[in-house]
Amino acid sequence: MATVFVQVGQCGNQIGQQLWTQVLGLKDTKEGIPFFNTNEKLRSVHVDSEPKVLRRLGLALKKKNLEDGNLIAGKRGRGTNWALGYHGVSRAEGCLLLDQTVEAVRREVEQCDCFSGIVVMHSLSGGTGSGLGAHIIEKLKDHFPIPYLMSVAVAPHASGESPLQHYNCLLCLSWLQQYSDAVLLFNNDDVLYQLQLQHSSSKLQISIPEMNQYISDCLAGLFLPTDSITPPPGIPLGMEPWELLRSVCPMPATKFAQVNHHVGSRLGWDTIAAHSIQTYKKQHSHRDKALSAVVVARGDNKDDFRRYRPGVERKIRAGCNCVDWNPFPVDFWTDKDPLAGHTEKKSLTLCTNNSGITNYLDHVLTKARQKYDAKAFLHWYWKHGCTDQDFTNSFDSVEKIVEDYREAVR
Repeated sequence: MATVFVQVGQCGNQIGQQLWTQVLGLKDTKEGIPFFNTNEKLRSVHVDSEPKVLRRLGLALKKKNLEDGNLIAGKRGRGTNWALGYHGVSRAEGCLLLDQTVEAVRREVEQCDCFSGIVVMHSLSGGTGSGLGAHIIEKLKDHFPIPYLMSVAVAPHASGESPLQHYNCLLCLSWLQQYSDAVLLFNNDDVLYQLQLQHSSSKLQISIPEMNQYISDCLAGLFLPTDSITPPPGIPLGMEPWELLRSVCPMPATKFAQVNHHVGSRLGWDTIAAHSIQTYKKQHSHRDKALSAVVVARGDNKDDFRRYRPGVERKIRAGCNCVDWNPFPVDFWTDKDPLAGHTEKKSLTLCTNNSGITNYLDHVLTKARQKYDAKAFLHWYWKHGCTDQDFTNSFDSVEKIVEDYREAVR
């Protein structure tokens, strides 16, 4: 069950670069089979509105591992503006980037034995990641309506990266709710906090590459083949992203999931699980409830996780405050091999669909509404083809997500 990966904008491509660096280490092994096409090149499409990020990516991953036609670059950035990213500098250029992206994805799909879906990596705040990313997701869903479509979206720091970021996040979240089947949402503030906890110092300077690496480790923990999902012959089919979707985001109204990842070289599984839950509790209120969760344990080379599983499950159920109406809220996957780059280290990746997402959505709604009511910066959106109806629909859509989550955990 093959997956095509699409990276959009600077954020999406930088995270993708970190992920593919890990995957390339598996190229000549059976674990790498789901990620390479029939030409032994990565089954990925890289899109940006300007070429500099893609040039660096090509150098880092080596062009022999990438299809030439899958590096798609425009000539001008999108100015951190959703409308400019969605509609393009000109209609001709916007359509060209979209058409080239859809054509590149189609070529990859045609090489798949059993195409299952598309994973799109992008940011919520950048003009390219949010605007062009939203338009690409819309077009891909239009061209491939039956396969799954998952978004890996990165939210900006709450303190502010751009005066337009709350508008961009609002509009992009609305498009994701409408056109994607699941959203793995990484919040920069949460990622930074988790890294600070792991380094045992809140004053430590955390770099952007370290944050990208953490997100990449989370994705690798979820997407790389596991013994639990691989069928008996031992040949991975790459079903992990879509089994994750079915386990964590089965309902269209509540499709936002969050991830944390912990590595421990000499720690027991119960201790790693305790650290993971401790981090989860520090980031969530006691009122937040989890609808469902998937726990992926890697580095289980002694096959001892099953002995700890009942205790780990009790910790997860209690720590995540799972809803009463789901009788089996936690799913477990294991793999004997550690993540690439973490030799002989155990790792635990926890993916939850929980009502804590409403705190972030409320923040976006509040900030965007304040600016909208004051008519601040709206001329930049009208100028590039956005309409008042786009904002009205987006406010309604995101408010409905909040309402659905609160209804689900009542």
